[in-house]
Amino acid sequence: MRKIFTILSLLIVASMVLAACGGAAPVEDPADPAPADPAAPADPAPADPAAPEAMGSSDPTTFTIATFGGPETLDPALAYETAGGEIIQNVYETLVFYDGIHTDKFVPMLAESWEVSDDGSVYTFNIRSGVTFHEGQDMTASDVAYSFQRGLLFGGHASPQWLLAEPFFGVGNDDITCIVDGCASADDREALSANDPATLVAACETVKSAIVADDAAGTVTMTLASSWGPFIATIAQSWGSVLDQDWAIAQGAWDGSCDTWQNYYAEPSESDPLTTVMNGTGPFVFDHYTNGEELVLTRNDNYWQAPAALERVVWKYVDEWGTRFAMAQAGDADFFSVPPENRSQVDALSGELCEFDLAANAYKECVVTDDAQPFRLYKGRPGIARTDMFFVFDINPVSNYVGSGQLDGNGIPLDFFSDVHIRKAFASCFDWDVYISDVFDGEAVQSPVIPLAGMPGYQADMPVYSYDPAVCEAEFKLADVDKDGIPAGEDPEGDVWTTGFRLQALYNQGNTTRQVVSEILAGNLAQVNDLFNVETVGLPWPTFLRTLRNAEGPYFVSGWQEDIHDAHNWYQPYVVGTYAGRQRMDADLKAQFQDLVNRGVAESDPDARAAIYAELNQLFYDQVPTALLAVATSHGYEQRWVTGRTLNPIFSGDYYYTISKK
Repeated sequence: MRKIFTILSLLIVASMVLAACGGAAPVEDPADPAPADPAAPADPAPADPAAPEAMGSSDPTTFTIATFGGPETLDPALAYETAGGEIIQNVYETLVFYDGIHTDKFVPMLAESWEVSDDGSVYTFNIRSGVTFHEGQDMTASDVAYSFQRGLLFGGHASPQWLLAEPFFGVGNDDITCIVDGCASADDREALSANDPATLVAACETVKSAIVADDAAGTVTMTLASSWGPFIATIAQSWGSVLDQDWAIAQGAWDGSCDTWQNYYAEPSESDPLTTVMNGTGPFVFDHYTNGEELVLTRNDNYWQAPAALERVVWKYVDEWGTRFAMAQAGDADFFSVPPENRSQVDALSGELCEFDLAANAYKECVVTDDAQPFRLYKGRPGIARTDMFFVFDINPVSNYVGSGQLDGNGIPLDFFSDVHIRKAFASCFDWDVYISDVFDGEAVQSPVIPLAGMPGYQADMPVYSYDPAVCEAEFKLADVDKDGIPAGEDPEGDVWTTGFRLQALYNQGNTTRQVVSEILAGNLAQVNDLFNVETVGLPWPTFLRTLRNAEGPYFVSGWQEDIHDAHNWYQPYVVGTYAGRQRMDADLKAQFQDLVNRGVAESDPDARAAIYAELNQLFYDQVPTALLAVATSHGYEQRWVTGRTLNPIFSGDYYYTISKK
């Protein structure tokens, strides 16, 4: 999840595309996933006009990013948010990689080549020789096989492994537990371990037989459950990273035995032995990470390709926008996270403009607009990420954010959002026009459905919710929160309309966009009924992420950036996977969605697939488990001395191998 989190460039400069996750990813990110513009090994950014000599960097060897949040984990098997994904894609490498700016074309990386069987179910990768890990070990085919086997067996819905589980285990089987006990023990190591030992061993052996290394031949053969069109796209992301097997085992990762794998299943980031250590083959070496302060990578001078131009890449984690802005103005930050609501400040200091050409699907040549100003502005690219508002159907009883936990005016019941009228009321009290105007200065459009334009299932004419105080009031009066069979507006004993409620809406500190979403909603709810109280609470990014995953927030505002450019990568996490799990969605509703999702991804005819997704769209609209917000266009910045970037929107962040500074 990456590909859990995703809206627009609240991310690192124009660069971060938003993970809050993963990346890709649900890809969650402490800053909302921005349809921004990281780099790749080919097809560079539009030619950069020469920066005035006075604007040259004082230290061209070190690249500094001023942002906020920081990665939850650096383990490729678990990382599913873009803050971690960006670090991983610069330290570790995958078998294949994206071809420049393209989201659907790929080039060899750690695999020199690959072949696919006629039926599309068997992939044979020829592994590149002469590659060494940062600690000096030679990379082998066995390392590749172990990395994929470990990921599938690691499992858990907090990880991105569902993206690999379905190709290997079949549509709808999104976790290793699905081939053990029909997914019954998903995310529960204790329940998984209670299964018959022979069944557990058999599941592991199934994984090993599907991913087979031949060190002598230098090949890895992967056998899928059936043909899976986006398989190459899937393994190009960070969860396809290759680890050194012996090193990983020495750190405390899975020991490779089918007798023990269940003991490593769904390991949380705080106890994952690979959360804070890295040993990849990529152009940069992990140096250190001081949580809340900085993360540093150094150049790999023994890289199997030519060494990078940059000697160091440094992430400075600074929650406060004013401080990040001051760093940028002083030239102490090359990239910097800009909240959408603060763009006007940076626009005024932008001396180059790079506009996106929709017809060419690329940025035009950058134009100098004011040679005295230091920043370069990229704008206009449609996003592949969005931030939305997710309602939690069954809040975890340990939550500290539900007040009294009762319908008494000082809290909410734990099943508050299980009432469809409450969900519709909240959706009808949100003002999209204010959100798009005030946060994005109009550079966004309300999303009518879950997938993006151009994908099967996208319906531009689908009805949407809008700010309507009368409808909001009517829906609250139709709700039956006390479950006595009488709508709240008619209940003589009192219900939500006459009793009111109080809850706390969470956002991660520094992410002012997510804060603004709840503040817009809180103000409108209070105007409809002054007994309705929503308080915004900021949490550190790791705490925020754990709280979401533990279903402790009454609702949450989070982002999703696509892992692969396919409608399934949007529908699955929203209605049956990553986010549906965190919402503790009603089982009957989830089952309806699951049937539609399975049918949709299995259908090869685009028109038939779109018809299935149209059913799903209507069900989603009627039940509104999530209030879809808006997709933005890119609007991000960098210092004008930055050169060599390639602008691929699907990356978790920038790929620093090709970047240099004047």
